[in-house]
Amino acid sequence: MGPFRTLEPSLRPTSLALAIGALSLPLALQAAPPPAVDAAAIDAVFAQHTASTPGCAVGVVRDGQLLHAKGYGLADLSFGVPITPRTVFDIGSVSKQFTALALLWLVHDGQLRLDDTVQQHLPELAASLPQPITLRQMLQHTAGLPDYPLMMVLAGDAEENVTGDEDALRVIRAGVPLNFAPGTEFSYSNSGYFLAGQVVEKVSGQKLDAFLKARLFQPLGMAATHIRTDHTQVVAQRANAYAPRQGGWALSFSNWNQAGDGAVQSSVDDLARWEAELMDPKVVPAPVLTWMRTPGVLANGKTTTYGMGWMTDPYRGLTRTHHGGVWAGYRAMTMRFPSERTAIALTCNRAAADTADLAQKVADVVLAGAFPTPRNPLPANPTVPAAELERLHGAYLRSDGVALARIDPGSSPGTLTINQGGGPAPLTVLDATELRTRQGSRLRWADDRQSFELVNARDDARVRYQRVALGRLSAAQRQALIGRYAHAGLAAQWQVQAGEGEALVLKGKGLDDGLPLQPINAQLLRSPMGLVHIQRDAQGRVASLRLANDRLRHLVMTRL
Repeated sequence: MGPFRTLEPSLRPTSLALAIGALSLPLALQAAPPPAVDAAAIDAVFAQHTASTPGCAVGVVRDGQLLHAKGYGLADLSFGVPITPRTVFDIGSVSKQFTALALLWLVHDGQLRLDDTVQQHLPELAASLPQPITLRQMLQHTAGLPDYPLMMVLAGDAEENVTGDEDALRVIRAGVPLNFAPGTEFSYSNSGYFLAGQVVEKVSGQKLDAFLKARLFQPLGMAATHIRTDHTQVVAQRANAYAPRQGGWALSFSNWNQAGDGAVQSSVDDLARWEAELMDPKVVPAPVLTWMRTPGVLANGKTTTYGMGWMTDPYRGLTRTHHGGVWAGYRAMTMRFPSERTAIALTCNRAAADTADLAQKVADVVLAGAFPTPRNPLPANPTVPAAELERLHGAYLRSDGVALARIDPGSSPGTLTINQGGGPAPLTVLDATELRTRQGSRLRWADDRQSFELVNARDDARVRYQRVALGRLSAAQRQALIGRYAHAGLAAQWQVQAGEGEALVLKGKGLDDGLPLQPINAQLLRSPMGLVHIQRDAQGRVASLRLANDRLRHLVMTRL
């Protein structure tokens, strides 16, 4: 899952977990003894990370003071090295806030403007990206840029391949259509932040790492923090990254060397210094932080939950600002509650770690008396008849055609699950026409049960899903899909082959064992990388396949 950097035994804590207190934090964090924190309750949150597993480090800062800093689990399974708050991790997309900061600092200095186009600063993009795209749109994820990591994988670059900036620029220039007209929608895109990093380097004359070290990391004493664009670089105290494998663990690294959208290496110790700076800025110009926190505005006047490098939304009645990171087997999260002047930094070397959930559970402990609403405010309704729930079963296509939701029976009577491609997740039944996801979003069905509206818990955004008929491919329809496909701009070819049962498999360089294609009906296939729309010519013959997901909506594979 490395290329997709978009978005829990006994409660006894491991004996190898180390608490370090305030000794390694900057002087600003040592001004007074920190308030008491329920350390045992935080330990319980990380109970699954033991002396025999990968794990996490967590830090909690309030009013510029360290409340809690501790490591759980192992940084190196081979040598039994424990994780501490000084352990260094790749923080994935948590890096984006630092790229945004760098570009906005140049805006503050008068060296560029947010409404400059990326083509002004990177003119080599003008031919392949003729529509003007502003730096503001890139930082707010409203540029419509297709996601370069997904395109690189499809073009043959697996995460173990050694790649650099030119590889990313090559696929961005490949002529894949924009996801939408710039400024009209929000869609998380690594491409925008990679290009923002390129602009910083072009305008400042410095590498992004050198710029941030001079302006931020060194002044704040973030000695371990840097941008790693050489996969062979040895990093002191860096944790190995792991993914689960049957019977144990496997190393999970990437050899991609791009920056801007990721690549920052840091520790909880250093991230605590950053959070203290955000509470009482002494180094970063105040207007820069204001710009970062200001939500984006679409062309229709609607606001998004994303500013520049951070997302802002409610959690249990309090406003929070946060960003997660996923890269290879690393996971990270920074989450702050401005009204409580409290922040949580979390780093993990375990691919299965749900850092959003872990950070929320830590917040539940640290801010136990501050939340206006309970963690799960609405209980399930056990009185809805089974026949009514059965009416909701089926497959539903999002109105823009880029996502499919399956509603299926749960593991026990009277329960339902939703599967949007990542496996079934439980739903809470509120009544016969309304369900709730674990994240708090609502699914509200129309009276005829042929569609539902998904109401996002973060920003109240609404999108319609329409029921689609499920069907099996005939032998002839299945055979018609088998063959070779290509995309000239990506210089890539793929082959659809027969898989197990009714499934098909998309084979190609970089796709490892192939991408399984599960038929939904005669017009639609489902894969782990998104939906695949079957496009036919006037004679009804298969002409192309269109891969569609939130980050890459119009990748057309033409039949050869």
